[in-house]
Amino acid sequence: MSLINIVSALGNNNSIYPLLVRDCGIENLAKCALTYKQNAKESKFIAREATRERIIDEYSTSIIWLGGIPLMEKLMDKFIKKFGLSPKVNLKLFNETESQGINLNIKKFKNIAPEIVSQLEKVKNNKTLYQNLQAAKFFATTAIPIAIMGFVLPKLNFLYTKKKLNKIRSNNAIPFKAQTMDEFMRNTRKDKNLSFCGLEKIANMSQLQKMMILDGGLTVGRVKTGRNKSEKAELAFKMAGMCYLNYLAPKKIEKLLNKLTKTIFGINTDLDVKVLNDKNFIKEIKNQTLLLPKANNEKAIIDFIDNNPDCVFVEQIKNLKLISTLKDGLRDPRCYVETDKIAQFKNAVEEFGKSALKSDNVEQFAKKALRAKSFNTIANVAISSFLLAVMLPRVQFLFRKLITGSNLDPGIKNYAKE
Repeated sequence: MSLINIVSALGNNNSIYPLLVRDCGIENLAKCALTYKQNAKESKFIAREATRERIIDEYSTSIIWLGGIPLMEKLMDKFIKKFGLSPKVNLKLFNETESQGINLNIKKFKNIAPEIVSQLEKVKNNKTLYQNLQAAKFFATTAIPIAIMGFVLPKLNFLYTKKKLNKIRSNNAIPFKAQTMDEFMRNTRKDKNLSFCGLEKIANMSQLQKMMILDGGLTVGRVKTGRNKSEKAELAFKMAGMCYLNYLAPKKIEKLLNKLTKTIFGINTDLDVKVLNDKNFIKEIKNQTLLLPKANNEKAIIDFIDNNPDCVFVEQIKNLKLISTLKDGLRDPRCYVETDKIAQFKNAVEEFGKSALKSDNVEQFAKKALRAKSFNTIANVAISSFLLAVMLPRVQFLFRKLITGSNLDPGIKNYAKE
């Protein structure tokens, strides 16, 4: 992967790549180190146990969090294919409009993509079955990881700690104040089914959106499996902060950095670095030959894509994965076109073009924008990672001190005192 592609991936706050860097590369290491440091202020023994728990918890959760959804999606896609149906058909196509829909796509692509149209027809003729399979896929990709991360993993981790410390107690190494098994298993009731507002919406959620649901379920599971009220309160506080800093804060930081760059330096950084690095795109901006849809409505955008499959604008939205195409470059009729996102991209291109043409040198303006966008992307990752990996744990420990009067992990402290 080239440097431009790496920066582009890190700058896309609607993808999992920034989360991957923050979670596995920075946050987990920092949290484990800070856990030891905080507990060691009062007990090195508990500090070691709390750190071991945190290492198991953070890295096991990360593996399931990042890998559970893709794995379950692949398994469910294979399951759907066993019924002779293509899992790529988007359920939104059943909501027919004047520009796209399952019947319209069948008619429009019948002669140019007969194999794909055959898949559409099979799904159309088995609508109820396909909807049920897609609903099952959604619940499999979310409910199973939630159950493992939120309920099974913490209980196994806590049980391991309890057995280990009970063994130490049997050797009279430390005095204990242990929980009973009844107390330990008290909050194990299954959570209610997740509610949803439309099958076509939940079936077509992105991996990032599903990960947000996983974190919501993880929060419920972790709070329910907390070993005492203090630990439950701290877990709720930590998970709320983590969800905000993972999903909302980076987008707010991105908007702020883009606004500052535009206000202070007069440089528009709304476009992705892959677009800014494309010489053909910059050349057509300079020569004012860049073809764009004439309007932002669905019909204008879809007609433009189908009639100009090889133009620079369409190539850009392909690269940004705003549309899906077949091997021959044809728009995939199984997929729904999110024209509102393409309209936003078109507006950003038009604004960038106006700013670039007002400058003395379009190429130099584009290079400055590329450097500024790259800097903003790295700065965003650094700021959000610092907030998540350093500031959140520190605030969490202050919260712990406030409610417990101690620096010790409230779950493990319940087992022993020195």
